[in-house]
Amino acid sequence: MERITGSFREKVISVDEAARMLTNANSIAFGGMGGQSIPKEIPSELSINAKGKNITLYTGGGTTDTFEDEMSKLEIKRRFYYLSGNKSRLSVNNGKTMMMDYFVSRYSRLMGYEMRNKIDFLIFEATAIGENGIVPSLSIDAVPALEYAAKNILIEINTDKPDLDGLHDIIPLKSRKTAGIKHVYDRPGSRYLKIKKDKIKGIIFTDRKEESGSSYGRPPKNIDIISNNIWKILTEFIAFKNVEPLQVGAGSIATSLIDASPYDNLKIWCEIAPSKWIEKIGDKIDKISASALYTLPGDEKYTAKFLNSYADYINSLVLRPNYITNNQEIIGRLNAIVIQQALEADIYGSVNVSHINGNIYNGVGGSGDFASSGKYVIVALTSLSRDSRTSKIVPLLSNVDIPKQMVDFIVTENGIADLRWKDPREKAIEIINNCASPPYRDSLIKYLNGCKNKHIPYDIHLAAEWFENQ
Repeated sequence: MERITGSFREKVISVDEAARMLTNANSIAFGGMGGQSIPKEIPSELSINAKGKNITLYTGGGTTDTFEDEMSKLEIKRRFYYLSGNKSRLSVNNGKTMMMDYFVSRYSRLMGYEMRNKIDFLIFEATAIGENGIVPSLSIDAVPALEYAAKNILIEINTDKPDLDGLHDIIPLKSRKTAGIKHVYDRPGSRYLKIKKDKIKGIIFTDRKEESGSSYGRPPKNIDIISNNIWKILTEFIAFKNVEPLQVGAGSIATSLIDASPYDNLKIWCEIAPSKWIEKIGDKIDKISASALYTLPGDEKYTAKFLNSYADYINSLVLRPNYITNNQEIIGRLNAIVIQQALEADIYGSVNVSHINGNIYNGVGGSGDFASSGKYVIVALTSLSRDSRTSKIVPLLSNVDIPKQMVDFIVTENGIADLRWKDPREKAIEIINNCASPPYRDSLIKYLNGCKNKHIPYDIHLAAEWFENQ
């Protein structure tokens, strides 16, 4: 099948030509999210042609190790809005790169409010382009918002994937068509991304395969217990009726949770969906709305299966811009039940999803978008770090991404804390007794009781002592 039709054929250039266009660019944006549909040819050529050049980097979301390796050869002076892999983390945490972290929907909205024609180039992956418009790849992420902010566009057509025409629902950044989304699978937008032809400075081809995203590690050993505890909340605490959609956080918890589902025909409204979920459509899953279909390490076969028969899933899966999937008004309108993952939580229910000891790990992502609007908000985490040396239930957080007022439940492998209708001290007792690792419960209770009797009992000196004694 011809991937480029009409006058767009005149836009085809070589990778070297595309990279040369970027040598004078001071700000560059790349589409892709969750490691999916990251441009593959231009980053490697750019890192050769512009090695050492200072740029401001924008991305649509999490990237891949290969992308980050290429970007590490440049001097990234400022970066928006998400990190992937150790190299980018090190560059930010040692102060070499300034990092601006935003919730997903706010990042895109600010593009529309403040960034018109302020980014020199946007590069993103598509699967076809013609007079009807552009057929995106397996991630739409922030591309339409970045396109609004970009002066110039370069497009990589990936021929390793089929022409994915019919998979997408693209609503422009400031459109009122969002009112047409009343159910997970409503499609009030366009199948195509519309871009003015004169903004497109070049189209190149690639046939490179995807790699798994660098934001996701191996699943924790207690993940199946945590998933079963989440389903216990849904079935016993809030009487889930399989009518409201679920939002399931990215990573291994998403796959494990669906595997453990006692329900069939779930409706999923989420930011990004793992490719393994394709196996569950028609069984555990009915419909999925997401911004990207991403690949976890070891799940490459599911992505390949989808690409070989994607037309079979057009009536079950829809990909949208992430300012739609993460739109708080839509999330609230759909009564989505939100399940978020965390790095740590304090004893009052506030949650940190982005930093470890003050160092950024990935970023806040869409956690605040969903937590601020969900019908119920469940936060899942293990009670201990991977090396089992550190409690992830702590007296105080160094960084708060989701405040306690948004959180209804906290769940670990040890149990469930129902935080609804409880004051801070009651929340603390509930979290310590049900979620904290048993060896840490006494010290956490001691901290709680040692604080002066305030509405939120806290003492920074006792907290510092607790951390020193871990």
